[in-house]
Amino acid sequence: MGDILKRKRIIYIDVIRVVAMMLVVLAHSCATRLGTRDDSLNWNISNAIVVITEIAVPLFFMISGATILNSRKTKDLSYLFSHRLIRVIVPFILWSIISAYGARKIDGVFTYHDFFHSILLMYHQPVLIAYWFIYPLVSLYLFSPLLKAMVENMDTRLMDYLLVLWMIISIFLPALVAGLPKNLSMYFDGYTVGKVVFSNSLGYFILGYRLTQTKHQKSNPLWLLIIALVLLEINVLIGFFSLKPAWKLLSVISVINVPVIAASVFLLLKSFEGRYHNWFIRLVEIIAPLTYGVYLVHGLSIGVVQKMVGVNHYLETFFFATLASLIIIFVLSKIPVVKKLLL
Repeated sequence: MGDILKRKRIIYIDVIRVVAMMLVVLAHSCATRLGTRDDSLNWNISNAIVVITEIAVPLFFMISGATILNSRKTKDLSYLFSHRLIRVIVPFILWSIISAYGARKIDGVFTYHDFFHSILLMYHQPVLIAYWFIYPLVSLYLFSPLLKAMVENMDTRLMDYLLVLWMIISIFLPALVAGLPKNLSMYFDGYTVGKVVFSNSLGYFILGYRLTQTKHQKSNPLWLLIIALVLLEINVLIGFFSLKPAWKLLSVISVINVPVIAASVFLLLKSFEGRYHNWFIRLVEIIAPLTYGVYLVHGLSIGVVQKMVGVNHYLETFFFATLASLIIIFVLSKIPVVKKLLL
């Protein structure tokens, strides 16, 4: 079980959590601008930023797998339903109701019929697009006792075999189908049965756990940084080239690169465990517990800020939306009843 079980908080996990949270807010700050393509410098920069932020959600799934599959409590069903799921689902439901109302008020298109309709559909359709992440996360929580029992009885060779299958079935083949012309892609489109077990989220969940099992192997931070930066640069270039239909197949490379980049960043930040400065540790330990709340409120914050600065100013939107979200969640975290329900 290693470090995860010896200390209440693992600093590198918190650092990854904060980094992933910032990348999510940055991606969603650029999303509206990216939706109106005009090939201007402003649009091209937003396109490059969104490509860079593609590792955000994989990192979130990876730290979830790293912590949950390393926890002794994971096979305890009573703990799962009375504690772990409640802490995710209750704030999600309440913030979904708040967001369903708030987002429509911000857009100026509020009707009670539309509001209640979105709430009733919430069990399978997020009220904000950004909330899609919670649905596979809850599924992974429900399966976590079974996954825990599975990985406990697997050596690293079997786990690597599982991850290779995941890369082929869930990463490579779907990307190939999306990149090829329809008359060719039909030959690589996997039959549904082949996708029953595998999903992007499940693979990253297990990958995160697998990377915690490399604690006895020394990682070279410089090489990890070089790998991450080089592959990110390749993905940014592909992000522009693949806009042209003739180069669309290049997106297969960028899709395969994402888990490699995410794993490199994970191991890079893990390699500094025990070497982070005390001031940095204190800052991270303040921010990390707020990240779930920031995730739940950042959509509203972005909407408000964009109303004031416009969609072209996505960097300003990112800064002020992040700051506003952190302040809101920090204040709410100081109110016991509200903290219990919303955070």
